[in-house]
Amino acid sequence: MTCNEVDKPNFKKVLEKANDILVSSYMIDTFPFSVTKVIKEKTTIVCRSYLKAGMYGVDINAFGSKDAIYQVYNGKGIIFYNEKIPWKERQRFSLNHELGHYIMQHDLDNKEMYDVYEVEANFFAAQMLMPEQVINELLKRGKTINEKNLVSWFNVSKAAARKRLETLRKIDFNNRTYEENMVDQSILLKFQTFIDSIAPRKADYYDPYFEEELQRERDSWI
Repeated sequence: MTCNEVDKPNFKKVLEKANDILVSSYMIDTFPFSVTKVIKEKTTIVCRSYLKAGMYGVDINAFGSKDAIYQVYNGKGIIFYNEKIPWKERQRFSLNHELGHYIMQHDLDNKEMYDVYEVEANFFAAQMLMPEQVINELLKRGKTINEKNLVSWFNVSKAAARKRLETLRKIDFNNRTYEENMVDQSILLKFQTFIDSIAPRKADYYDPYFEEELQRERDSWI
């Protein structure tokens, strides 16, 4: 692997990590979802407000972030978040962003990689809150993908919607392996009710490939 490759965001790996949580988490069955419950389910991280940071002898003025930050104290991972942010939508993105740093095992002391890590964490948060597979399906059903609709459908902030639009098409969903396609279809199956609530299938709509994949998924449950 060349230096240039190392210095580039690994969108494929981030997508795989986010997809794994989207498929396996019992805390996610629609959008929006409780990020703190997912963090508790999938990690040993605890979430603490900036207000409670003083309990750990932490100076929040040294955080360098107005929203949230991931820190390790005495070997324990903690995400401190700003409880005074009035918009829960923004808070959800910030918490997912910090979760992304943890899941991707970013060395946040590596200043040379900081910009790359930030892009990966943003991509992770965007995929968690607004899965591209779901967006692609809505597009197939005739929906317009823009900032206004993403905000309305997924209950995210305008800034988060813009991040999602910026990170779309980093992965070629038309050239996926069989295993990757199975994960994509699992996500569509899991969030089918959510998708149908936005763009109901037409009575004459039939996608044989999709139905075949759904049946394989059903068979795997037996």
